[in-house]
Amino acid sequence: MSVLQAYPATAPAAPEAPVGPDHLAGGVLRSLSRSFRGHYSWGVVTTLVLGAVTFGVLPLLRWTQHFHRYVRLERQQLWHLAEWLRLQTAHPDAATLPDEAERIRWRGALAATAWLWLAAVIIFFVTQLWNLPAPARTLASSTFGARWRAATDAFRSDLFVAWTVGLLLAYALHWLHLQLHAGDVRRFAQKVNRVAEWEGVAPLSLPRAGSGAQPLWLLGALAMVMIGALWGVPLMLAGAVQRSYISRTSALLRAEAADRVRTMLLLRRPAQRVPQFARAAIRCRGERCRAPIPLLANFCARCGARAGTVMGDIA
Repeated sequence: MSVLQAYPATAPAAPEAPVGPDHLAGGVLRSLSRSFRGHYSWGVVTTLVLGAVTFGVLPLLRWTQHFHRYVRLERQQLWHLAEWLRLQTAHPDAATLPDEAERIRWRGALAATAWLWLAAVIIFFVTQLWNLPAPARTLASSTFGARWRAATDAFRSDLFVAWTVGLLLAYALHWLHLQLHAGDVRRFAQKVNRVAEWEGVAPLSLPRAGSGAQPLWLLGALAMVMIGALWGVPLMLAGAVQRSYISRTSALLRAEAADRVRTMLLLRRPAQRVPQFARAAIRCRGERCRAPIPLLANFCARCGARAGTVMGDIA
């Protein structure tokens, strides 16, 4: 039997269950970290070339499809962020964040109106050029060739006006669609910032689409006007807004949101629980005493015997 007896100073606490990984947070981080740079938008050169070759038809069709896909992806990412915040914080606005993310929607009626203007232009040209002896010549002279209409007798002012006004309105509607979507995301970010302030993390930068008046895109708009396409101005402005929003503005917002999630995870990391060491009660080595001696005492308070021990006694 050992001459020393060890006993715990306090009752041992029940072991805590290990904290598992936050799988939802991991999914949110992976989703927000996806890069869409160069996707769902065109550059200025591609817009200029394909816009001129297709008489302004192809950019609107492709941009609308691209933007539709991107809105669905962005809304899904922000909804997952909102759901994670709802589960992690007690702020009153956190409960309504998923509903706010659902309001980031694709405005199908606005996109359909833009397409209807484009379809009206196409139908009008088809009906007017169908029975003409030289439809290709009339098409060229009444669109890009209108700048040199004095040198040809095939110019049709009604075709030129329909082409210019129809495409101008169509691309203006697409530009408006981009602005309204950025406003939806900005309202969502404002509500997230109220939750972030509650949690003590930095707020998100509020996204703004901008007007699209960027140097290269303005040069592209000038080039379109010089060849007779006045609708090239809203074309280039809309293309610049879509390009900058997807590649820069939205990417910055998602990167900041991922950083805030990481910060909140670090702040909520559970503190490490370190158990207390068992405290040994040393007894006097005298055969007739055996009185308990405090750990820091050098002599027995009962018999005066020295309380020195060796490591072998603690077993």
